[in-house]
Amino acid sequence: MASRTRSSSSSRKNARKGQFFVLTTVAVVTILFFVGRWVDPLTQVDTSSIVLSEELFTFDNIQEKSLTVIKNSENCEELDYNLQEYKNFIRDFARDKNYKITFKYSIPSCEDSATVQMDLVIISEKVNAQKTFTVGWP
Repeated sequence: MASRTRSSSSSRKNARKGQFFVLTTVAVVTILFFVGRWVDPLTQVDTSSIVLSEELFTFDNIQEKSLTVIKNSENCEELDYNLQEYKNFIRDFARDKNYKITFKYSIPSCEDSATVQMDLVIISEKVNAQKTFTVGWP
């Protein structure tokens, strides 16, 4: 009878240890879950600065794409035509976005090679940017 008592008391101790382990695990997981939820907003990227500087992005994009238009033109007539079409596209885009964009270009002489001079101005409620640049073709 004494052996039964010892085994039943040791099984109770093991059961209590098991219950403590399960409760501790649940508590730790719960704490980690709530700490993770609390820290999560701090790790999100703030993209509002991109929206605030959309005009500058547009300004840089117009400059970059105008260089692409020049490089992709095969002859002088196509160069002038492509730049005029791009200028019309910019005008329509600016009207849709309520920006005032001035895009001027000149090709002083064009034979086998040319130098294209461009003036770009963008004006909005937040930004007033201007740049003059020269690009060689081809």
